[in-house]
Amino acid sequence: MRNPRPSRRRFLAATTALTAAALGGPLLGTSRAGGHFDAPGVALDQPANLTDVYAFTSPDAPDTVTVIADVHSAQLPGAAPLNYPWATRARYEIHVDNTGDGVPDLTYRWTFRTEDRRPFGSGPIAVATVRGLDSPGLLHRQRYTLERIRAGRAPEVLIADSTAAPTHTGLTLMPDYGALRAEATRALPGGGRSVVTQTAESFFIDTRVVGLFVLGTVGPVPGALPGPNSLSAVNVGSIILQVPKRDLALNGDVGRNPVVGVWATVSREGADLSRDLRAQDAVYRQVGRLGNPHVMFALWGSSAANAVPGGPEDRFNARPAADDHLDQAFLDAALNPAPPQRIQAAQGFAAPPGPREDIRALFLGGIGRDNGARFGLDLNTHRLNADADPRAITWADELRLNLATPVSSSPNPDGVLGGDLQGYPNGRRPNDIIDPPLLRMLEGEPWIGRSAAGLLPPPSFDWQPKPASDVFPYLNLPHAGP
Repeated sequence: MRNPRPSRRRFLAATTALTAAALGGPLLGTSRAGGHFDAPGVALDQPANLTDVYAFTSPDAPDTVTVIADVHSAQLPGAAPLNYPWATRARYEIHVDNTGDGVPDLTYRWTFRTEDRRPFGSGPIAVATVRGLDSPGLLHRQRYTLERIRAGRAPEVLIADSTAAPTHTGLTLMPDYGALRAEATRALPGGGRSVVTQTAESFFIDTRVVGLFVLGTVGPVPGALPGPNSLSAVNVGSIILQVPKRDLALNGDVGRNPVVGVWATVSREGADLSRDLRAQDAVYRQVGRLGNPHVMFALWGSSAANAVPGGPEDRFNARPAADDHLDQAFLDAALNPAPPQRIQAAQGFAAPPGPREDIRALFLGGIGRDNGARFGLDLNTHRLNADADPRAITWADELRLNLATPVSSSPNPDGVLGGDLQGYPNGRRPNDIIDPPLLRMLEGEPWIGRSAAGLLPPPSFDWQPKPASDVFPYLNLPHAGP
């Protein structure tokens, strides 16, 4: 696979387009990019906009799992005036459900505070070469506390007041960002690691495939960015957590209970206006949520009606996973996703017959023999957990991962559709490509046994970013300016 270096002219053209998009609206207009720019409630609150969640067995430490939550897409490559801070008075959380009832059995929570020595709190965050997180030339630092919250127990502080790696401000001021990221990496008590850092965007978006979701046909999408992978030149904020599998599995037993469901949320601090404001602690309201990639994009398709404030996307972001089964419109969309109907209208490629129990299983149940998934195997449903109560298992959007699936010796970016049982939708690895396999499943693989590969444009890797590595923290260093 070729990974050519973009020319400076193409690089500047892309960053110019991204700047306009970031200031003027979503990258794909009303279509959005399925998690990168989506619900109205977070469109103007980018530090709370979850873009991707990854969960996979760590290839360099297979007794552990790595979970990554990305926020605030389209961060421009490093330059002195740029800064993309994490939100304070907010909670960034990664949730784990090991019983299948949609309720977190385990939550990891990050909260941030800011040390800002810049005059008037604005301007460049670095004024001299930064060789360490305590360098005097670094004027803006963010520190975080990481807590582990188990159901029915008091929160445990795993990391107190650790420093996050800053926004990359360019090679002149930060000549070795890798050293800063390594310094920001912290060991966890009992095993595992955590780092909060800026990274190169790893999500591969092919705007030609997005055309099928949006218009029902291959081709340019109005308002879309140039190039098949317009995100390959930008950065994102990443919370990267590696923990022992035994910490996540039900009763700590991976052999008996191998399946977990994972998702991330962001909550903003507020207040309960029905109570005396002088006698209450802060109330946190969930404003962002993400488990499976593209869940709302794939079910509802793209329409201005779905993007209105308070519409399906905002409701999804604010809703606990345990309540997904109570939203009948959401369940109906899972059984009758919009993109196949749009493709049928535009190209005559017949939409698979419904109700689409396979798509409901894909997003809300996992791959199983008896839930409509049609893959012919039990891979990652919570019913595989011997100690889970089958009567409590419910439909909920979670990125489900079988902890017992061996690490692939030859990973296939198409995941399960490509014959690689460790890939998406059995969890998700940074090098898994989402759009083509998802579209193929929406169009009937393996539901009716036909192939939809002919609908897709030929693969293009002109802008494919360098693949993620097999060594923690896996994601590439952020793109840097001069």
